[in-house]
Amino acid sequence: MAVQRLVLDAFAEDDYELIAIHCSLASYRLAFLLNKNLNLRFSRNKKDIRFEYSDLIADFPLYQYDDHFQYNTYNLLGNKFHTKISLKNPITEGLFSTVEDTYATKYLIPELKNVDYFLKIETENTGFSSKNLLTHILTISQIVTAYPVEHTKLKSKNNLIFE
Repeated sequence: MAVQRLVLDAFAEDDYELIAIHCSLASYRLAFLLNKNLNLRFSRNKKDIRFEYSDLIADFPLYQYDDHFQYNTYNLLGNKFHTKISLKNPITEGLFSTVEDTYATKYLIPELKNVDYFLKIETENTGFSSKNLLTHILTISQIVTAYPVEHTKLKSKNNLIFE
């Protein structure tokens, strides 16, 4: 009797390019500027990227644009979630007696805490290069800097799988 085996090497990893963006704008303003300057059509996804931690639930904004002519999908992701947390047992003695609330910050990609947004580009076009896109992003005056990120070396690259 013949033994049958399934080879899991047939499943290719997601092939995408990742650009880190440093910008102090709100996510909707950045999406607007990218739409205006790069001729994209980002729209806010109905569902944000949600992660549940032990102490809170973090929602990271997600904007998406499907370019059906070039076979590209662009995703604009927020990297930081900042919220106020009410303490269960507020401090009632000493110098900090008025402290009732504290702030918590969570990151989509914790090893890149300084990055404000990520632009994830999934493409079926083998000739696609993000260098031209990156030079156009850098011309936007409100963006401090942008650079490509090697996503295969990230520890938390699974956080970028959200579909």
